[in-house]
Amino acid sequence: MMKIEWDKEYLKYSLYAFLTIAMAIMLYQILDNAGYFFENIFLRLGILKRILSPVIIGIFIAYLLNPGVRWFENYIYCRVEYIANKKKLLRVLSVVTMYLLVIGLIVTVIIFVAPQIGNNISDILRRMPEYINYSNDLINHWSEELDLRNLSNVTDQFENNVNDIFNRVSAILEYILENIIVSIMSITSGVLNFVLGIVISFYLLGDKESFKKGTERVLRATLADKTVNKMKDFGREADMIFSKFIIGKSLDSFIIAIMCLIGLQIMGIRYALLISVIIGITNMIPYFGPFIGAVPAVIITFFDSPVKAAWVLLFILGLQQFDGLILGPKILGDSVGLSPVWIIFSIIIGGGLFGLMGMFLGVPVIAIVRLLMNRLIDWRLEAKKQVKAHEGEES
Repeated sequence: MMKIEWDKEYLKYSLYAFLTIAMAIMLYQILDNAGYFFENIFLRLGILKRILSPVIIGIFIAYLLNPGVRWFENYIYCRVEYIANKKKLLRVLSVVTMYLLVIGLIVTVIIFVAPQIGNNISDILRRMPEYINYSNDLINHWSEELDLRNLSNVTDQFENNVNDIFNRVSAILEYILENIIVSIMSITSGVLNFVLGIVISFYLLGDKESFKKGTERVLRATLADKTVNKMKDFGREADMIFSKFIIGKSLDSFIIAIMCLIGLQIMGIRYALLISVIIGITNMIPYFGPFIGAVPAVIITFFDSPVKAAWVLLFILGLQQFDGLILGPKILGDSVGLSPVWIIFSIIIGGGLFGLMGMFLGVPVIAIVRLLMNRLIDWRLEAKKQVKAHEGEES
């Protein structure tokens, strides 16, 4: 019987080639079906998000209102001896007072501010044909002044672009106005979730210590005490960064909006309230916000009076300088500890992924990620030092 001799080297390389081809085919199949896999996961996550949305809203509301509740507890009601000796009463009064302030502010905005903003937008839409004609006349006048009569194609193209811009702006304003009206007049599932979120946030604020203790017990039961202590320290630092930025930037933008409204009213600018709201909202975005808000403000004023538009531009630039040099540092300080490069990077990434909200929240999120990376590096270096010290003792 003939004995088969195997070339071990050849067999080894053949096995390597087979495994490589097999792994390549498996990887291709995984990537080819990854879309279905992730689509199914995102679908399940979407369903879970809809179910838990009242809880998520409640946690978010409680987190935003918690600093105000703490302030009323520590600086107002604790000075009343009868209330200070009763912890539950102290907490309930602080929570109720904070909710009454917020509800009062929302009602004031709905009654006094929202109708005026709606009227301003409606008036701009009504006057949009007038603005378009004014723009065309202005373009023709400039072309004649600059002796560009022979470049009629260029001016026609420019006029068409201007008309297209106004049509787009008009569509956007109509969309905003319709959605404001629909949001006010209709009761949707989002409103119901918001109401449930408010109820949940009330209980979270009223009994937040027990939730903290329960979470800490679970962590200590599953993790080492040293790890839990490090997680608590990181949580406190992250909370300080996030809450200080959110609350500080909101207060800063509110003050800027009020100052803008007063200044525009003194200057006699039409649509002063609408412009001030735009400036206040866009001011929430670091660095880019002032420029984003200045563009619609100047455009809106330009068609009423080009001279006033120039004054509005100078006023907004001066207001933003005051905010950046004086008001902002006083309120925010170095709340996030990021360099301008990282702030710009976070705004670009956040805006690209999540739009306007991402541009605002990108800064504190990147700051917290940076804090986490620094803490992980510190913990790793500390562990290495301990290992080296232990090895030195043994030697």
